[in-house]
Amino acid sequence: MSSITTAISQKILGNQDGSISAQTSGEIDAKLFLYKDGRKMQTPSGADDLASFLRGFELYESMATACMELRLILEDAAGLFSSQITGSEQFGLQIKTAIIDRTYRFRCYQIESRVRTNQNTEVYLLNLVSEEFSRNEITNVFGNSETIFKNKNEASEIIRTVMGKQYLNSGKKLYLEESMNKQAFIAPNWRPFDLIYWVSQRAIRKSGTGKKLQNAFAFFENSAGYHFKSVDTLIERINEQEDNPTNLSSELADYRLYTYTYQPKKISSNQGVDQFTINGISFPKERDYLVGLRNGNFAGYSVGFDPVFITRSRMGTSTDLSADSYNYNMKDIWKQMSHLNKLSQNPQVTLDPTIQQVQKTPKRVRYEMIPNQIFDPKFKNSPQRNYEQLVELQAYQWMRVESLKNVQLTINVPGNLDLYAGGGVNVKIPSNEREGGTVKIDKKYSGRYIIAALAHKSTGGSMTTELQLMKDTLQI
Repeated sequence: MSSITTAISQKILGNQDGSISAQTSGEIDAKLFLYKDGRKMQTPSGADDLASFLRGFELYESMATACMELRLILEDAAGLFSSQITGSEQFGLQIKTAIIDRTYRFRCYQIESRVRTNQNTEVYLLNLVSEEFSRNEITNVFGNSETIFKNKNEASEIIRTVMGKQYLNSGKKLYLEESMNKQAFIAPNWRPFDLIYWVSQRAIRKSGTGKKLQNAFAFFENSAGYHFKSVDTLIERINEQEDNPTNLSSELADYRLYTYTYQPKKISSNQGVDQFTINGISFPKERDYLVGLRNGNFAGYSVGFDPVFITRSRMGTSTDLSADSYNYNMKDIWKQMSHLNKLSQNPQVTLDPTIQQVQKTPKRVRYEMIPNQIFDPKFKNSPQRNYEQLVELQAYQWMRVESLKNVQLTINVPGNLDLYAGGGVNVKIPSNEREGGTVKIDKKYSGRYIIAALAHKSTGGSMTTELQLMKDTLQI
């Protein structure tokens, strides 16, 4: 279950009045508000800030989910929540940090746990979700897309309509990338997010690398708002990120590039120097090339299946279903992709030559159902009635996403609300090698990464941020 935080306000603070000082890295000041029927709930003393009840929170955002998630740990020794918390309330969480301030709003959907620790004290674990996610569960989209979307059939136009007043009624910022193709379909009583994901799978990038078409669009939310962008666009923007203040008013969001270094903490009277030091680091399991062979991560066949006219089924733009008609492989498709870090290479070239040869051999067959519009008079003579390019794009989409898993890294840094899923971060990690008295940089794990997911965690007056990072290349 996902939840989305609503960014009510955001202000780059630096050392302005009201901001948290950087005496301790990750230091925060948090406030918590509970809303009943749109009104702030107050304690018996008349206070509306319930931060004294807050024992911890975890705030998640990921490129793999449409919504963000929030978990709250509350401790009640005053009997305030026993008759008030039903598991459906709205909460506001305000966080002040040395870098940025934010206020989020969530809807509680579950009391995961309620434990009485002594006669007068109870501890609550609450899971919260956005209003959009709740509306998604009770809203359906049915009908001909040309009618319900009033002939606005480009993917970003469709998503803008679905996120608008008629369906999800979201007031959050939308960062939508225009696609090349128009889409026509019948929505069979889908939930809005299901429709968006379906459209995303079929969107084609407007400006690709080279002459080949690109797809692989992602739809997700981070603290800035909702995003609909191709993986290649995300990568290109990460390569362009600079150490300038974040600008969320731009069309696709301009994030500040933060550099984090793995090194021993410096002992100083001003611990703010450690704000951009990696506190903890772990290396997820290395890619298993045998699993990759079985899943078709390196090479395979892509088949388009026409359920109406079997004889028109294709492998790519071929005219038959022979095994050698069309097959894909990573080395060929690699040239069509955008890549993180400009001076970099495909990790495949570093493997044993025997394994490289094995990886070129296609094994896995992937099928794509070809939408046939032959029964619609408007498309009777359309040369693209079988959408043959979807077959090639199916292969590209699969390998585009899989390539990001080439190098994975999880780091823990002092809390930073100015980091975003889908944005980039620069990491410097020393290797175990030395050149004279100088420690070399680990070329495999250093460099720019895409933030696949992150979690802001707090159990008191400080906050840490855990980043799940991915990149497709190795630095040269």
